[in-house]
Amino acid sequence: MMHPGKQDRIRTSIIGLLTMTVIVLLLETTGLAQGTVQQGRGLDGFRELRWGTSIEQASKIYQDLSFEKYMISDGKEEPWKVYVRKVENRDIENVTFDSIEYWFKGDHFYQIRAVLHSRIGPRTMATRAENAFDKINGRWKNRYGAPSDHKVDYVTEFLVVVREATWIVDRSAITIKYEGIGRTNEDLLTLTMQEKPKR
Repeated sequence: MMHPGKQDRIRTSIIGLLTMTVIVLLLETTGLAQGTVQQGRGLDGFRELRWGTSIEQASKIYQDLSFEKYMISDGKEEPWKVYVRKVENRDIENVTFDSIEYWFKGDHFYQIRAVLHSRIGPRTMATRAENAFDKINGRWKNRYGAPSDHKVDYVTEFLVVVREATWIVDRSAITIKYEGIGRTNEDLLTLTMQEKPKR
């Protein structure tokens, strides 16, 4: 025979548990919605820098921004100015890259280039770079839909050499490119986010 007060305690515990579950679900749903909004904010630039930001303005936003090198893409045009940050958060989409470069065309911020090198070992079926490509590719397909351009090049029937996917979102073109193991026993993942080329 149950004690009369015991039923009330069980009922109170069940109601409390259900209330807590509903609150947790509401908080998670709200958090996910805010996360999606925040992730979408960076599509007309990268983090705090918007496309077109001058080098002077960028240096005020990131005081650790320093000149790294010039890159020549076309002998007829002014070379790109490539900058890096001394204290950089190298995580993009929960993947830690080896480096992130900030590219300026003229005096305007135009693109970032993030690079991840990895090596294949005796017990490695998939490398860090290949896993990172799959992870980012899956997330961006869920977030932005199918890529506007996608290609896979094979050396043999089974060995993937290059996998590349590009999304055009708002004012940005985002490309991830995986280059398979070469002679150096290394592979490479490159993420490029740039101002969408004007047509």
